[in-house]
Amino acid sequence: MCHKCQSVEWETQVAKGRGTVYSFTVMHHPKFPGFEYPFVAALIELEEGTRIVSNVVGCEASEVHIGMPVALSIEKVDDQMKLPLFRPAR
Repeated sequence: MCHKCQSVEWETQVAKGRGTVYSFTVMHHPKFPGFEYPFVAALIELEEGTRIVSNVVGCEASEVHIGMPVALSIEKVDDQMKLPLFRPAR
């Protein structure tokens, strides 16, 4: 749903998978199975202007910062699921 007009009509947008960390938090608690702690939950602003909530992986939580360039990485998290995660763009 559009946050401005509450429309439920939507379109797709092709994204290259590159962006920057717009905002983030480092999660320590509560601990859920399947996660390694601490982990970074981040709002990623894609180059195309869309924002997506995901995790930043592949670096220490202390290295993540606002404005950090990141790249999409589709990763297998268990036998049945793959997720769009982001790694530092080097």
